[in-house]
Amino acid sequence: MAQRSTVAALCFLFLASCRDRGGAPPAASAAPPAPETPDAAASARRPTRRYYLGRTENRCEVFWVDGDQVSAPQPTPCPPDLLPGERIRIAGLTCLREGSSPERREPVVCPDPLTNQEKRDLATRNLP
Repeated sequence: MAQRSTVAALCFLFLASCRDRGGAPPAASAAPPAPETPDAAASARRPTRRYYLGRTENRCEVFWVDGDQVSAPQPTPCPPDLLPGERIRIAGLTCLREGSSPERREPVVCPDPLTNQEKRDLATRNLP
């Protein structure tokens, strides 16, 4: 019998604690942020500048493209597996080979001249 009254008391306490007591409304600090706060998705956009190592018939060159702007190409040694007309693009933490037949489009090891160019540009753009 004592066990039943204990269970009944616990159920009553549980139900009493769950109902809305009509307390004070939440404080202003709990209000949603003002609309002028930038959206998190907008600040997480991909950079518009893309870095490439391209191969022509005669040489290889590193350059970047940002919208309709293209940097001056910098001559660089050619990777042995890069065919004329192909290029390697930095894509996040890896690189992708582009511009040839679909079976050759695949992730590749990023060549040092390409990643070094990106690092140099980022360093000069972030100077105070």
